[in-house]
Amino acid sequence: MKDSEKPFLDHVEDLRGLVLKCAAAIGVGALLGMTGIGTVMEILRRPLLQAQTGVAPAASGTLLALQITDPMTVTLQIGLGAGMLLALPWVLYFVGSYLLPALEPREKRLLVPTFLAGAFLFLLGASFCYFFVLPRALAFFQAFNRWLGLETSWTMASYTDFVLQMLVGFGLSFELPLVMIMLARLGILQQATVAAHRRHAVVVLLVLAASVTPTSDPFNLALMFVPLYGLFELGLAGMGWAGKKAALAKEEPAS
Repeated sequence: MKDSEKPFLDHVEDLRGLVLKCAAAIGVGALLGMTGIGTVMEILRRPLLQAQTGVAPAASGTLLALQITDPMTVTLQIGLGAGMLLALPWVLYFVGSYLLPALEPREKRLLVPTFLAGAFLFLLGASFCYFFVLPRALAFFQAFNRWLGLETSWTMASYTDFVLQMLVGFGLSFELPLVMIMLARLGILQQATVAAHRRHAVVVLLVLAASVTPTSDPFNLALMFVPLYGLFELGLAGMGWAGKKAALAKEEPAS
């Protein structure tokens, strides 16, 4: 029996199984993340220590816990974030297995390379944020506080929330060229159409950058928008190659 002939309730049951398997993978990853919470916390504090290098001799990257439940809240938050990151390959595998029967042969050949490229781009974006963006953003806010005559004392909850949002935001933003190339490869979007609306795309990218960044200040907005626009131009260039490949794939059955 073909997958298209399956009853509706069977499809719902398959979707339920997919959600349960993804949730189980994230749960196992979260447990692993909470088990190594000390190591994870040290990793998250490293950009803060880099930002404080040469600022003050007493600076040690100390974060405050003002609420009684802050340590537990941060532990759960970090565990969930680490769980999503560790479970990403398995989640992509489960989603691919669910979508595979409904895809055409041409689309099936693109599935594995797409998921591998997506995972690589997400890690690349998160790494770019961790090693380049975060130390500079934290140093900027510290310098701005000193300019205002304020002492910098951040809570553990606010700091981890800021760092995790930045890491996830940059990881997702680096998926932009892959999405554009895949839409062109499947014949859904044309390079000429996107290039003709580049000005509108800039506005959309600005809104996206403002939505992803945890703060609304121009400095963080620029840190997100500049690489995002570069990724847009990279995706636009890749759409030309993908469009040619899509045209050749359509000509093959006819020939």
